[in-house]
Amino acid sequence: MLQRMLRQMTDQTRALTGWGLFLLGLGAVVVGVWFNHYSNFPSMETVTIAVEDATGLQVGDQVVFDREARTVAATPVVDPAVPQVPVDLAVDVDTFGWLPRDCMLQGSDWCLPWSTLGHLVAFGGSQIMLVGIAIAVILGRRMTWSLAALAAFLAMFELVMLLGNVASEWLNLAQGPLNWTEQNDAFAIWQPLVLGNDVGVSWGAIKDFISINYNMGALTFIILFARWVQGFGGPMPEQRPSEMVSPYGRPLVKGAK
Repeated sequence: MLQRMLRQMTDQTRALTGWGLFLLGLGAVVVGVWFNHYSNFPSMETVTIAVEDATGLQVGDQVVFDREARTVAATPVVDPAVPQVPVDLAVDVDTFGWLPRDCMLQGSDWCLPWSTLGHLVAFGGSQIMLVGIAIAVILGRRMTWSLAALAAFLAMFELVMLLGNVASEWLNLAQGPLNWTEQNDAFAIWQPLVLGNDVGVSWGAIKDFISINYNMGALTFIILFARWVQGFGGPMPEQRPSEMVSPYGRPLVKGAK
C-alpha cells in the first residue's frame, strides 16, 4: 500500500513532500548537534590549587584560576600536609548554560549523559533528510547516470550511518559513560544450571551481544529494504478490493449494490 501511494504521487506532491521532509530533518539535525555540543560541557571541573589559597573556601566563593574568575562548586577538604588541594570549580557556559548537562540517569559507577539525546535527535533528522531527498529527487524519475550516482551516494551514506556511525557511538557510550566492561558483572547465572559453579555475565558481554545483534538486524533490514525498493521498477502492485475507492473518496466493495 505504501509503495502504491508513493508511486501515485504527482510531481508537485512529491516535491512538496520530499523537500518538506528534507527541511524537517535538517532542522532536527541542527537542533541535535546544537544540544549535543552544549550538553557535553561538564557542570564542574576539578583543579588543583595551592593549600594556602584553598584554605577557607566555601561553596559559592570566587577564586581566580588560570587568570579567570571561577565559582567554587563544592567545599574543598584541605589537608595542610600536602602542598596542593583538589577543588571543584563550576563550568560556566555563555548563552546556553541553561541546557541540561552531565547525566540524565546515573548510578554509582555509570552515567547516561544528556548528550546522548542530541545524538538520537540528530540521527533521526539525518534519516528524515535522506527519505526527503529520495522522494523529491529520485522517486518517479527516469533513471540516468547522474541520478544513479546520487542514489548510490545516498545508499552509501545510509550504510555508513547504520553500520558505522551508530555502531561506533554505541561502543563509545557503552564502554565510556555506561561503564559496560568485562570487569562489571551484570548478573549471576542460577547455580543449578552451571553445576553449582559461580558463573556471571558481565556488562561487557551484554554490550557485545547488543552490538552483534544490531549489526545482524541492520543487515537484514538493508537486504529487505533493497528488495522492496526493486519493486518500484516493476508493474504497479495490485490493489486489494478493500483499498479501492470511488472518485468521491468512498471505499468500493466488490458486489455491493
